Amino acid sequence: MDLFAYPVSLVMKFWHWVLSFVVDPGSGVAWVGSVLLLVVTVRLLLMRSMYRQQYSMRKMAQIAPKMKELQNKYKDRKTPEDRQEQAKEMQALYADAGVNPAAGCLPLLVQIPVFLGLYYVLLNFSPRGVSIEEASTMTNGAFGPDQVASFLNAEIFGVPLASYIRMPQDVMDSLHPGLVREDILMLAVPLFVLAGIATFINMWNSFRRQKAAKAAEQDAIAQVDAEEKAGGPVVDGEVLEVDGEKPAAPAPATTGAAAGAGAAGSAAAGKPQDFQSIAESMTESMNQSMKIMMYLFPFFPIVGAYFFNFPIAIGIYWLTNNIWTAVQSHFFMEKLEKELPMTSREGLPPSAFM
Repeated sequence: MDLFAYPVSLVMKFWHWVLSFVVDPGSGVAWVGSVLLLVVTVRLLLMRSMYRQQYSMRKMAQIAPKMKELQNKYKDRKTPEDRQEQAKEMQALYADAGVNPAAGCLPLLVQIPVFLGLYYVLLNFSPRGVSIEEASTMTNGAFGPDQVASFLNAEIFGVPLASYIRMPQDVMDSLHPGLVREDILMLAVPLFVLAGIATFINMWNSFRRQKAAKAAEQDAIAQVDAEEKAGGPVVDGEVLEVDGEKPAAPAPATTGAAAGAGAAGSAAAGKPQDFQSIAESMTESMNQSMKIMMYLFPFFPIVGAYFFNFPIAIGIYWLTNNIWTAVQSHFFMEKLEKELPMTSREGLPPSAFM
């Protein structure tokens, strides 16, 4: 855990040092400011990858019809060579569109260690089984004993930043004489509830955007299927003439035993799932998981505040991080709307991401 905690404490220490030129370094303002600036630092470092994530998601919806056309092209070609060729063409399609399907992983992979590191650092300002007086003489990550003692004395609205809901009374007395649990609850309850609400709003907006994008993507794919079956471009349910001629009618579907034998042969030939089917299955699973998380994850800051002794400073970090996410997403969507305006034929209506 020190691997995560030390870099986080180093960033906090830097910003606390910077703020010490402006405000009292022992004040709650300096320490709250260092937590807020930790959020700003991490999110600024991730801003480009977050934008690429949103860009890739939008671009993936835009190229969905081309992906479907590619899938149709290879639907009856199941040899290993054909599959390899299909994979190459799909990679080329991604490259031409500037899309990276794994772009969404990096921000999450970075933010989780930051949160774990911050949680570890804040808890170690007053370790369990150690008195406040003894903790004030210990180091914590990049913080020396002087900074540890300063943090332990820091307060916001009269409540120590290091305090948590189930803090033992003797520790409260050592941390801040006269402090009672009701004082902590008065700040912790609204803080962590707001953090949970902000988490839900962000996840709901994200899920809503993805759901709208998926629906529009399916409409565009259905259009491709309709054109393939009709033998030409379809507009308002009618097949357009190409160079003054009606496209050839599609071949009649095979019925009866021949159809069954053909289906069985096709299933046997294409037993391994093609790349697109696997991708669609994974996307559907991710959407279901995200829907479940949307209702469960917002309770995590509230549960953590009680059962995992999240300090007040963790609540400040969580709430600030979610506010940043909401504002950043709004500006990203406005920018993408200008850079990648989309029609339903391309796979996504402009309103789907707003």
